[in-house]
Amino acid sequence: MDLITLVTACALTVDPKLMHALVWHQSGGEPWAISVQGEPNPRVYPNMNDAIKEARSGSIRGTVRAGLTGVLVPPTRVSASVLLPCRNVAMAADQISNHTRRCKGHPRLKADPTSCAVAVYRGYWDHPDVKFATDVAATVTKGDAPNFDMPPGTSTAIFDIADDLPSDSMPLVIDITATFAEQARGWSSALFPTKSKPPVEQSELTANPAPPAAEQPSPTSPAPFPFTSSPQDHVLFVPRVGAERPQ
Repeated sequence: MDLITLVTACALTVDPKLMHALVWHQSGGEPWAISVQGEPNPRVYPNMNDAIKEARSGSIRGTVRAGLTGVLVPPTRVSASVLLPCRNVAMAADQISNHTRRCKGHPRLKADPTSCAVAVYRGYWDHPDVKFATDVAATVTKGDAPNFDMPPGTSTAIFDIADDLPSDSMPLVIDITATFAEQARGWSSALFPTKSKPPVEQSELTANPAPPAAEQPSPTSPAPFPFTSSPQDHVLFVPRVGAERPQ
């Protein structure tokens, strides 16, 4: 199975072209990639077991971005339920879809909700990765993201169980999705200043306070909206033979 077929089948809530471009810029099309904060390129492993073993070894601190789309997860919770290609794409698409709906509801962000959603997905609500979103948008426009063959036996079934799938993997998928939903509610407060909030949004934040255990966002100051290109490049690429990285 090739990457385009996989993304088209698994990114049910997001434009497959967008997800294809995101995969290319995030992991270079490598399903067993683990991106560690502070490292310019992802660590690419020959198989899923090696990626899980290394992530859980205790040598990595903080959170990592796992798989084709770079789903954010603690290293100790990297598992087949996160790395399986179709499920990984589906989880990322669901998060981007949720971010897009939230961006559409904001007066300053609704002009380009897709770029807003991708920037937040790759960063945080208070510190979106604008450069990454700009690069993904450019690749979508050009349509130049390369196609690759996926590992033998790759399935398009989101809940397909691999031979080495841990017994606790299914609850992990549900738990990760819920965690990101809670984190998004907390982080989004940076994009919704209290003094300018309509009463509806204020009541929403009152009903959904930020969870005490949510991951701490980056201390860097928020990027202004609408999006503008940043000179810093945080590209995470894994070049493949015969495929030239986008510039």
